[in-house]
Amino acid sequence: MASFLSTAASYLGRTTLASNYTVDSSSPPLQCGNWRITRAVRNSSSSALSSAAASSSSTGAAGPSAAGGGSQTMVNNPSADLGAGKGVVSIWEAKLEARGSARQLVVEMLKKEASTLTRLRHPCILSVVEPVEETRGALTFATEPVVASLHQAVLASESAGRASAEVALDEVEIQKGLLQVARGLEFLHQAGMVHGNLDSNAIVINAKGDWKLCSFGFLTPLKQPDGTLTPYRHPDYDPTLPPSLSVNFDYLAPEYALDEKREPANDLYSLGCVVFAVHSRGSPPFRNRNSLTNLRSNVDGLSTAAESADWRRLGKDVVELLSSLLTRFPGSRYTAVSFQKAGYFNNILVSTLKFLERESFSGRTKEERVQFLKGLLGVLPQFSDRLLRRKVLPALLELMSDRSLLPFILPNVFHIAKTLSSIEFSSSVLPRLQPLFTVQDPPQTQLMLLDQIELFVSKTSPPVFREGVTPLLYSSLETEQAQVQERALQKVPRLCEVLEYSHVKEVLFPKIAVLFSKTKILSVKVNTLISFHHMIPILDKHTLTEKLVPLLSRIKTREPSVMIATLAVHESLASKVDRETLAIHIIPQLWIMSMGPLLSADQFEKFVRAAREMGDKVAKEHLAHLKEMKRMQEHSESYAGNGPDDALGSTGGGGGSSSGDVDFATLVGSGKDSGTGVVARDVGKVPASNGTGSGNGMASFDPFAFDDLPPASSSPMGGTPAALTPAHTGSGTASITPAPYLRPGPRPSAGSASNSFAGSSSTASLPTLAAPPLGGGAKASTGLTPAIRSAGLSSPSLTPSRSAATPPPGWTSGGTLVPSSASSASRSNLGASAPITASASPGTGPNYNISLPPASNFGQLTSTNNGSGSSSGGPNGGSTALMMNGSGLPPLLPQTSSLNLTSPQAQTSLYTPNPQQQQQQQQQQQGPPGWGGSVLQPSKPANKAGGTAAGSQGQWGEFDPFA
Repeated sequence: MASFLSTAASYLGRTTLASNYTVDSSSPPLQCGNWRITRAVRNSSSSALSSAAASSSSTGAAGPSAAGGGSQTMVNNPSADLGAGKGVVSIWEAKLEARGSARQLVVEMLKKEASTLTRLRHPCILSVVEPVEETRGALTFATEPVVASLHQAVLASESAGRASAEVALDEVEIQKGLLQVARGLEFLHQAGMVHGNLDSNAIVINAKGDWKLCSFGFLTPLKQPDGTLTPYRHPDYDPTLPPSLSVNFDYLAPEYALDEKREPANDLYSLGCVVFAVHSRGSPPFRNRNSLTNLRSNVDGLSTAAESADWRRLGKDVVELLSSLLTRFPGSRYTAVSFQKAGYFNNILVSTLKFLERESFSGRTKEERVQFLKGLLGVLPQFSDRLLRRKVLPALLELMSDRSLLPFILPNVFHIAKTLSSIEFSSSVLPRLQPLFTVQDPPQTQLMLLDQIELFVSKTSPPVFREGVTPLLYSSLETEQAQVQERALQKVPRLCEVLEYSHVKEVLFPKIAVLFSKTKILSVKVNTLISFHHMIPILDKHTLTEKLVPLLSRIKTREPSVMIATLAVHESLASKVDRETLAIHIIPQLWIMSMGPLLSADQFEKFVRAAREMGDKVAKEHLAHLKEMKRMQEHSESYAGNGPDDALGSTGGGGGSSSGDVDFATLVGSGKDSGTGVVARDVGKVPASNGTGSGNGMASFDPFAFDDLPPASSSPMGGTPAALTPAHTGSGTASITPAPYLRPGPRPSAGSASNSFAGSSSTASLPTLAAPPLGGGAKASTGLTPAIRSAGLSSPSLTPSRSAATPPPGWTSGGTLVPSSASSASRSNLGASAPITASASPGTGPNYNISLPPASNFGQLTSTNNGSGSSSGGPNGGSTALMMNGSGLPPLLPQTSSLNLTSPQAQTSLYTPNPQQQQQQQQQQQGPPGWGGSVLQPSKPANKAGGTAAGSQGQWGEFDPFA
């Protein structure tokens, strides 16, 4: 419950000022009389600034009601500077600590001060932003920003430090401030009112350096509303009240205290005391100590005060001014109007400040304004930097609303801007200049702004410059004035040093490129080329190649200035673009431009020299590129030649190959075993035969390109198998080429074994059986590979048995395997195919004779050995029946070859058969039982249930050559 009541009390005691404004704790508070002044900023979520209720439109209406705190109010100075439009105000707060009747008197006096400020409206009177609000413990209201009271400023001028420098006063400021106070008094006197308590605490200095009147607690009208004089109020001092609620006897006019005369001259005597205090470190001319007796005695010595040492050190012009203000009788004093014309203010700087005031400047003719602004540039160096920032600059910025005067105002603004800090420039000057960036009439405005690019660079941060200043450049590039365009292009080199790479590439470069393409003015085009030249070191290679080079290639003019500028751009491009761009786009264009009819001899030589240098660069770089490519290619070939693929493709003995590279066996140190056959993988390395067509047929098809080659040790006969490749030339010499094992095809089913290869067009299903060498014989081997040029297919290589066999029927018993003339069926089946030949020199290796086994022994392979070796069975006792199993050779199924051969097997024979062998050949020529003709074609389907077929089926089950 207690917390609830506390929260409710806090909301009830919260004022509108506290809700709409946030106090700036970084700024120290000020003290002016009974008021504590703090800086505050308006919240962004709050409503617009409050305004006081309207009152009478004329100042004369603020007669007795204004003095008596009536209900009528007047809107304050509308021209007051509220923190440059940022909602900065000064909060005035007075604590109510008195009790009883004293509290009521204090509240009445403080309310009168605040309400009077709200109703009075004049440039020399403090402007009110928020009206007074009363809470249980304080009174608050808001005014324009205030930096100090005059008393504090005078004390700060005598001290040193950074804080005091903000409010320290120089002589020109004092003169200008006193004139403003006199104008404020003039306003009050004309309204029939007397301030009544003017001292150094009743004058404050705002953020612009203007002196303004305040503390109107003793403001009194001379007459009542009925026309009678206002009753006299005796100046008593009440020690029970705060000192600010009593009249200051040190500044009190003698005629008011001694003669009971209330008149405007009372304020002029008080003003004389202020002048003395300003020049005397804040001390008034007399110390009356709140006593009328002391005041009377001090006034009697006014006639001789001018001779004192304190007065003589003030200066002659100040003493003359004081002699006309500090007098015993008011008849010899200055009035508020005559005071402003005193010789003390006869100063060029003060006169300049007076001329810059809005009321004075607006009443002059245009010729007078122009002449004043022209002469102002010569007077500005005489002002202090602080006075320029606080007095002259704000006045000039307000005058920029007249666009016709901009060419005369801007030079003065830029002169003052050089003395500003970056923060001051960005917050006060730049926002007022930005609306002028798009003003193209008169063109002198943009020219003057462009000339100050360096000032913008030095006074703004890169982000502020990019967002706030670059629009000036882009607007100048789009104008129709060639002079403005040229001036903007001349600033591009400096901008390239300041702006980021992305901004130059994406914004600045495209805009200049558009101007380059559209302009028809020679000087503008040359300046765009100069801009491109300065942008090349910043832009990337892609932008230069894809955008700038094509843009330059579209140049049509042949003016020497344009071509020489283009040459400079191309020379700069040569260091960033590649050789292809130089050779294809830039160098040809240079030669074309060199033929310009208006070029001089020296200019032509520049083009020729640039073209030759670029050509030499292209030649050098491209030659180096070609050499590097060749080196990389040789390195790649060398790596491939030392790899396993190249080793498998080597054929020659002694580790050599057809390309002269070292084969794999030699590379690994086994070159002396070159007699062992090496499997070939690259059909392109098989030497062509002496005949016709065999080389071409093999070039288009590679039957040996297999991935899963078994090692040499996997041969069932213990040696390296070799395939016999007959040449298709018909000659007596055959090419000996190693052949790989052919991957077996799918396993045929029982009962269809006879048709497993018949009519097949796929080479993957044709197995190649490599023939192992004889045990104890030479290691050289021959290959038998039929050519398939006409059919485009490969036939299987035949693998002979370990022992030599008799040649098949239809083949002669010579060194060359050529069918005999009696085998007419075989010759007819060959058709247009070249005859299959194979030859080997006698004594170079074992002779093989391949024959078909009888039908009764189908599933067995019978080999006849003409030499030594054990044998069992067979007609000569030398034939050996090998049962085909998983470790032996697969049986040869009867089939029809793709080349229409009479037998799926073929084997070379390099010896003359004996009579028994001839008889066996004749039997084989007739074909085994159950087969007809010379072509291996079954006469009837295999019987699955009977004898031989069953045996054959069982052998197939044990061994699968296609697995």
